[in-house]
Amino acid sequence: MWTRFKTLLLREWMQHHKGWLLVMLTPPLIFLLVLPIGQIDVETDKVTPMVLASMAMAMSAVVIAGISWGAAMLQLPGLARRDQQDRSIEFWLSLPASHSESIGATVLTHALLVPLLALVVGAGVGVLVAAAVTLKLGGLAALAEVQWTTLLAVGLAGLARLLLGMLLLTLWLAPLFMIPMAASAWLKRWGVPVVIAAVVVGGNVLSRVYGNPIVWDLLEAQAHGAALALTNHQGELDALRHETGDLVSFAGGVARWALHDSLAALRGLASPHLLGGLLVAAGCFWLIVLRRSRAQ
Repeated sequence: MWTRFKTLLLREWMQHHKGWLLVMLTPPLIFLLVLPIGQIDVETDKVTPMVLASMAMAMSAVVIAGISWGAAMLQLPGLARRDQQDRSIEFWLSLPASHSESIGATVLTHALLVPLLALVVGAGVGVLVAAAVTLKLGGLAALAEVQWTTLLAVGLAGLARLLLGMLLLTLWLAPLFMIPMAASAWLKRWGVPVVIAAVVVGGNVLSRVYGNPIVWDLLEAQAHGAALALTNHQGELDALRHETGDLVSFAGGVARWALHDSLAALRGLASPHLLGGLLVAAGCFWLIVLRRSRAQ
């Protein structure tokens, strides 16, 4: 079973990897090209070069992952009927793989694996971005103050927290991207417009006519849970930005924040909103599988 599923994952990589890499690498390339003539509004007298470099690396990972995630979400609804549209479904049906495996590989790759890869790529490119930003704002003297081994240790702790956060964020937002995908599987190009219209019209009718804002409350709960999946102890994180102690103290503070924040995010797994959303997402998944099976 794993061999078949790995083959399906490989198919996604071979078909889309050029576009993914373009989305991941273009923003930092543009940033580095514009940086020499651009301006960055940072009060360098209030942050040490180490903190500045850490912030630049973190922003690189977050921005690249965010852009990649958004691109994948825009693409995901159309993939529900990809095999029917390019007339390759007969070939994929001839393989010893189930419909659930085929759809599962597509969803897993675009909704989770691509954003996780983008985080890793963003953190790697972030080392170069951190050096460029530090040099731009502080000159060679500031660049020389950065302890790169410590920065890499700090980056690994932050990256581990972001990877966990991306996994949990995907779980929280699963119903929000699975519903449009299921609608597209059955209604084709009308799927996404129908979902948007149903949410907007239904939410406003229930809220304004019947005084029941349940649609907006559910959306707010999912969005709030997704936000907490990425960061909880914001005050502790803000304090690290103004850390003026030694490098060991700064690195230890980042590690403690990553641990505390991860434990707080994991506690959200018991939320009824998360469990309910996952049930909705699972139902949508099987609707897509059913639609694919009827295409035989």
